[in-house]
Amino acid sequence: MSNIKNREVFLNDPTTKSIPNLGVAKVINPETPAEWDVLRYELESFVCDGEYDAGLQRILWSFVDSLARPEQPAVWVSGFYGSGKSHLVRVLEYLWRDVELPDAARARALTQLPPDTRAQLIELSRLGAQQGGLWSAAGTLSAGATSIRLALLSIVFRSAGLPEQFPAARLVLWLKQEGCFDAVESAVTAGGRDINQELRNMWVSPALSEAVLEAMPGLAGSAADVRALFREQYPNVDDISDDDLRGTMREVLELKSERAGKLPLTLLVFDELQQFIAEDPVRTLQVQQVVEACVAQFGSHVLFVGTGQSALQATPQLSKLQGRFSVRVDLSDSDVEKVVREVVLRKSPDRVTDLEGVLDASSGEIDRHLVGTRIGPRTGDEQDLVSDYPLLPVRRRLWERVLRAVDSAGAAGQLRTQLRAVHEATREVADKPLGSVVRGDLLYWQLEAEMQQSAVLQRDMATTIRELDDGSEDGKLRSRLCALVFLIGQLPTEGPAATGVRATASNLSDLIVEDLVLGSDALRQRVPAVLDGLVEDSTLMRLDDEYRLQTEESAEWETDYRARYARISNDEGRVASERGTALREAVGAALGAITLPHGDTRTPRKFDLHFGSDAPSAETGNVAVWVRDEWSVSEQAVREDAQAAGIDDPTVYVFLPRLDASGLREAIARAAAAEEAVATRPRPETIGGIEVRESMSARAQLEQDRTSDLAGNIVRNARVFQGGGNELAGATFDGHVRQALEASLSRMFPNFNVADRSGWDRVFERAAEGAGDSMTAVGHSGDVDQHPVSQEVRTFVGGAGKKGLEVRRHFMAPPYGWPQDAVDGALVALLSAGFIRASRNGQPIEAQGITRPLISASDFFSEGVTVGTQHRIGVRSLASQLGLPVTPGAEAEVVLHVLDRLTEVAQAAGGEPPLPDPPGRDSVEQIRALAGNAQLVKLYEEREKLAGLYAEWLGTAEKISQRESEWALLLELLVQAKTLPLSEELKGHVEAIRNQRGLLRDPNPLPPLLSQLRSSLREAVSTAHERLEAARGAAIESLDSVEEWSQSEADVRARLIEKHNLAPASEPDMGTDDDLLASLRASSLEDWDDKVDAVPGRAARALEEAVQLSEPAAVNLRPRAATLRTVADVEAYVAEFRQELLAKIEAGTPVVIT
Repeated sequence: MSNIKNREVFLNDPTTKSIPNLGVAKVINPETPAEWDVLRYELESFVCDGEYDAGLQRILWSFVDSLARPEQPAVWVSGFYGSGKSHLVRVLEYLWRDVELPDAARARALTQLPPDTRAQLIELSRLGAQQGGLWSAAGTLSAGATSIRLALLSIVFRSAGLPEQFPAARLVLWLKQEGCFDAVESAVTAGGRDINQELRNMWVSPALSEAVLEAMPGLAGSAADVRALFREQYPNVDDISDDDLRGTMREVLELKSERAGKLPLTLLVFDELQQFIAEDPVRTLQVQQVVEACVAQFGSHVLFVGTGQSALQATPQLSKLQGRFSVRVDLSDSDVEKVVREVVLRKSPDRVTDLEGVLDASSGEIDRHLVGTRIGPRTGDEQDLVSDYPLLPVRRRLWERVLRAVDSAGAAGQLRTQLRAVHEATREVADKPLGSVVRGDLLYWQLEAEMQQSAVLQRDMATTIRELDDGSEDGKLRSRLCALVFLIGQLPTEGPAATGVRATASNLSDLIVEDLVLGSDALRQRVPAVLDGLVEDSTLMRLDDEYRLQTEESAEWETDYRARYARISNDEGRVASERGTALREAVGAALGAITLPHGDTRTPRKFDLHFGSDAPSAETGNVAVWVRDEWSVSEQAVREDAQAAGIDDPTVYVFLPRLDASGLREAIARAAAAEEAVATRPRPETIGGIEVRESMSARAQLEQDRTSDLAGNIVRNARVFQGGGNELAGATFDGHVRQALEASLSRMFPNFNVADRSGWDRVFERAAEGAGDSMTAVGHSGDVDQHPVSQEVRTFVGGAGKKGLEVRRHFMAPPYGWPQDAVDGALVALLSAGFIRASRNGQPIEAQGITRPLISASDFFSEGVTVGTQHRIGVRSLASQLGLPVTPGAEAEVVLHVLDRLTEVAQAAGGEPPLPDPPGRDSVEQIRALAGNAQLVKLYEEREKLAGLYAEWLGTAEKISQRESEWALLLELLVQAKTLPLSEELKGHVEAIRNQRGLLRDPNPLPPLLSQLRSSLREAVSTAHERLEAARGAAIESLDSVEEWSQSEADVRARLIEKHNLAPASEPDMGTDDDLLASLRASSLEDWDDKVDAVPGRAARALEEAVQLSEPAAVNLRPRAATLRTVADVEAYVAEFRQELLAKIEAGTPVVIT
């Protein structure tokens, strides 16, 4: 068993490392040291990856790209509650201004950013310097605000350091414009008053009015008159006009501008804007008007960013903002997982190998957990084992589902809850041996109190589960098993959210296991017996092989149903999702009987129903029926999309009108509430409980039927458009669609007619019999290879060959859509005539006797290597993807350049440690070994694989470029820090990364090391600077006490101080990595020590020179060195030095003792 403790494998010890903001980012302006510490943590821990990085880049690129345009598109950041929206926009605001923290570190230097994102911020700063600089304001609009204009301005005022109240802010702006504010503030403060308190009471404050009158004597006759002016000029208002809004904002922006006559490039962030709007159409309109008013005034200089839990198309009110908030950032579960791994679970590089060894040895145990469920072991789990440890991937997925299930109201943030839960879990196992994982039931104990508060867990049930633990091993196991049974009982059992996890003995054992090294055999033998005991004492009940907690049947089903109905009815996202499902089912039912025979051959065709705001894919080979409803888009927009697509577009456009919306919402909410009550409440055993449950089930079915009827009526009144905008008319909805589909077939399969002739089955049969004129069955009497179908087939087969299955797939798909008989007949006719050859498992196949089943598994080759147009186009396309220019006709010359480029990029995708080895390039060398047409055709055939390898290698090379710059920075900082205690500890991490070739590992192992080095070096330089300044100050103070010095002229003293380097020096600039390195290169930590030690000598030389200037005849006299042991020795030494001094003085020579 390993002696390593779990705490040792973490980069940050979970028992000592805390999460300052508990995973909750608040968009506020930091003021206190604690708030600055939280900001530092949020910047340093910001995981700029995935959608967080893509979102930042999208926002910054859109702003810069739109600066030359009349207006800026606004940004909408969406994601489930707790997905990191507030964290993202808070980081964006501080990166925008590159805020300086109290210790001189800057936001952009503290945040780990990819090169592209950092480059965009640099460009933003450059553009800001050409204008009035960069400025931002951020906050949350109050849900109780009666005026959105005043609410917006209060955020702007607060960020600008002004009072939040409109009258007070306007007064302060005027005082600043008049140049009197500082004098007024000083006068109020001198009187023992707080300026902010007086501004809040500006209409009645004597102190404020007197201070203003003192600063502006001609303003009024008395302080009372000043207060009257305040009431008249700056009255309290409930709302303001758009003109007042624009004018006031301009005054604020001019106040914050860094250049006169220029406005700063401004970011305005409104966190949780969706909560402010809710489903209020008035507020939606107000938001639109305010944004448009500001855009009209400030053009592209102002960027609005709003956040919400839902995408803009998710609710009717938010959908009205789509035109204005056109830049979208949507955060997802995968982004949350990355944050958890980066912030809580990051591993120490020098312990990764030890951990991998333990996990590899325990793979059998890990892979058996929850097998057969939807959250069981997956192919990609292996790459997440180290990152997720000590939380196994299967348990992580279970926790995610449980967190959502117990928080059906959406009150707990996913990111916040996962951060806290995982952090607390790592603390629990921190002191256990390596291989001890987080137990599955731990989440229950973490959420126990919250579940009771939200009524998910009844108090008596919680008491029962807790009291099962009597201190014995069996007691602990009983309590833990019941906790797991409860958690599993909260999971959905039907629909897409169902996990397939049931509380069986096997699954419970999987989740109870804690020690992977010890194994689970003994535990798995104990669990069934303990469960049986719990059944016997009526704590659990057993249904087949599944266990559930026993509960008393309650008479509160109706109350529970009504509570669920109220919640679901107010949940716009839930209602929208259920409505979409009902409409999809209704459309499917209406069109389910449609069949599409095509052409004379009656070739069967299919169509795909597509729902959503994004256009359907054209790659399926089936006609797309794009269905949208009026809850998300207008009929005009659907018609315009159809018109814009053009007459060649095969898509069928369907618009569902918004009919009886309130009735549909009611039916959906009622059905969902009844279903949820039946699905989530335990199955009753009493007769009364069973009857209530069956009644609720009947109610659910009734409301489901009503929902289907309402959705069906909407579908019956749908509008149908063809590509190009033509509306289809017919008696019924399915008649409209059938007509549109039949017209779309000729658009999707323009090359179909060439093979649309009966008789291809006879071509196959006659060619298989060896007939030379088999093509006469389709009316072709010429050579087999001259028929258009044969020409296409032979060209596609090519010299490199194709399997029959590939040939079929190619020509049965758009733009051909040929019947299989036509493809098979052409293949066998060409084979019979000798234009192609065939083989299977390396053995030649003749045309005679070939069967249809044999075709799909056989290989076909065109006799003679022929380079076709598609080969040349494919090679040119590949060369273009690799950045190589090629003109038509020069494809043969570019082949070697393509191979050389692939080799070059492959070599750049690896290297010496700490880089991984370069990847193999067998595919490239195999093609290089060929020549002529064979080489070109082979390159064409491998083009997709090579393009994928090129993209993969190029991505690795770019990653290497980024990581190597960070590696070089790390090594140089480590050299500079060689005298610091931290140096030896970090050298071990650096060597581990080098020896394990771990530079490209994810998460990036370098940022934490760089962060520690930066902080330690900044602190060391600051301390050295303080010591130097203290020594210089003491030296000057000592000089001032010497008469000859103090009597020298001031300009002489100043010149000597400057000459001997005794003047105060400014603190080194260390805000960025470049500044920090420049400071250390100019003066290393050892150089600082030398500077401090040299101060006394420089002071002595300055004094000598001062005396020489005031007393040119003076001589320097220094007592000789001596060792004195007795009083007599001291008296003799003093007497001797006294005689020497007297001799000089009696000779009239001034003496300077140094």
